[in-house]
Amino acid sequence: MPTPLSLPRPSPQAWIVSPAWDLVYLVLTPVAIVPAVLVAVRHWWQPEQVYLAVIAFASLGHHLPGFMRAYGDRELFSRYRWRFLLAPPLTFALALLFTPPQALAAALRLPWTHLHGLELILLVWGTWHGLMQTFGFMRIYDIRRGENDRRTARLDHALCLAMFLSGVVFSDTRMFGLAGAMWQSGLPLFGPDSLAALRVVVGAVCGGVLAIYVGHLVHRRRRGLPVNGVKLLLAGTTGWFYWYCGRLSTNVLVGIAMFEIFHAVQYNAVVWIYNRRLRSRVGSQFGPLGFLFQDRWTMLGGYLAAIAAYSSIRYLTAQSGDRLFSGDVADARQWLIALFVTSSLLHFYYDGFIWKVSQEKTRDNLVVGSIDAATRERLVPPLVHAGKWAVLASIAAVLVGAERRYGSPGSTAAAQNQQEMLAALAALTPDVPEARRIDQALRTASANEAYRRGLLRLQQGDAAGAVAPLRDAARLDPTHFQARLQLGDALMALAKPAAAAELYRQALALRPDVADAWVNLAAAQMQSGDQSAAEATLRRGVEESPDSPELNYTLGVLLEHLGRSAEAAPFLQRASELGLAR
Repeated sequence: MPTPLSLPRPSPQAWIVSPAWDLVYLVLTPVAIVPAVLVAVRHWWQPEQVYLAVIAFASLGHHLPGFMRAYGDRELFSRYRWRFLLAPPLTFALALLFTPPQALAAALRLPWTHLHGLELILLVWGTWHGLMQTFGFMRIYDIRRGENDRRTARLDHALCLAMFLSGVVFSDTRMFGLAGAMWQSGLPLFGPDSLAALRVVVGAVCGGVLAIYVGHLVHRRRRGLPVNGVKLLLAGTTGWFYWYCGRLSTNVLVGIAMFEIFHAVQYNAVVWIYNRRLRSRVGSQFGPLGFLFQDRWTMLGGYLAAIAAYSSIRYLTAQSGDRLFSGDVADARQWLIALFVTSSLLHFYYDGFIWKVSQEKTRDNLVVGSIDAATRERLVPPLVHAGKWAVLASIAAVLVGAERRYGSPGSTAAAQNQQEMLAALAALTPDVPEARRIDQALRTASANEAYRRGLLRLQQGDAAGAVAPLRDAARLDPTHFQARLQLGDALMALAKPAAAAELYRQALALRPDVADAWVNLAAAQMQSGDQSAAEATLRRGVEESPDSPELNYTLGVLLEHLGRSAEAAPFLQRASELGLAR
């Protein structure tokens, strides 16, 4: 198999480097990623550990090669000097605006310490970024074969849009994450019915795109034009893998990790090849990083070591349970988080213009050889480019305003909105493990609140008023022992011993070690006139808790009441020894 250093002689061919190299690093990479990650999760790492390692060494790490291209290529830097100089401080300021360290928030008198809008922007932009990387590779594979039909390019782009849009909308895990980011940013809630309707619309649109794309391929064949099998294999592999990571994998963190590895491997590989070819063309004119892309194994090692070093900053300064934003970290780490966010934003932004194959200088190093694929270079006017930044700033401002409408953190309104958001998340995608955990937490919280209300009524002597909230508590939380025990007491107070006995049995199924539950069950059976059942219950209770003075005493009294004083004596004696006397 060719190594990353093997660059075959340039020729108009289907592959960027060679069949084996392209399949391993660009096209069929998921074939290795899926089993590797699944084995790691099964035998060695927790999903959170996998996520942290991948976010550091794949997601953050692959930003560095793009920065090498932006700041190390002298000609490119000269072409976009002001973008490369102004973008870093502007994006860093934006990151600090949304999640300012406490000292900065106090100095600027910001009424918040953590907003979620930028997380939503990153999520959407990151998806678009992955889509455009796939589209870019598809265009490269066409241009490699000397083809640059505009209609085909538009259909390729539409196919990528359909793949990624359906991969998001039809993925419960991705919709869970997207809805959470939207709702934390203050955008309106929506329910399962709205999601179902959206899926119908998206499914119809994406099905139409696929039908048109297949029709275009058939039309090409009938005209005697070739079909680019490599491009279609890349699109099929990427579409399947994106679907798998979002829908077929059961853990959202594992799914994210898998696709991030694929994306990073593709990116790191193509940057290495691109810069190698650029270095061979321009020599010392490459720029300050030209030495790194010489034809030597040591230089490849240095390239990978630099990526690992950049990645390690994130890995060594975070915990496996951390997320991109977290409002409870120290100020020093908040500054680091702002830097990580800045790195992501710059990566998405720079990749929007430094890899355009419509630009001849970019295309020459991706498509080696004299391939006739004329492309009109389209440059964005400065005012239009500034307008795009203004749109981003407007979106950020809208998200700040939307989230601020929900009240300051800790307020009653904010707490209520948070509960509504969690309930909506749990209902939107109920099969997602994270949604099930949210649903269970909400049910437990509601059960505890209902239990407190019922217990207060019972303590006030209002047994009838206590029944409804205690029933709610028992229904909401199947493991709530005290709710069942107190509900049984309320029913006993209402002279309903048979119903009370059933509640005591449910309580004992949860906690057979609690002596009071055995005593109360026996009392309910006695009140129902079933003395033999009460005796059996107390004897079973003594077996479960032999050192309970209440159980021993109650059993002894019952036996004595039944005229079996000789049998009662040992239990009464034991109760006395344990500190309970008649």
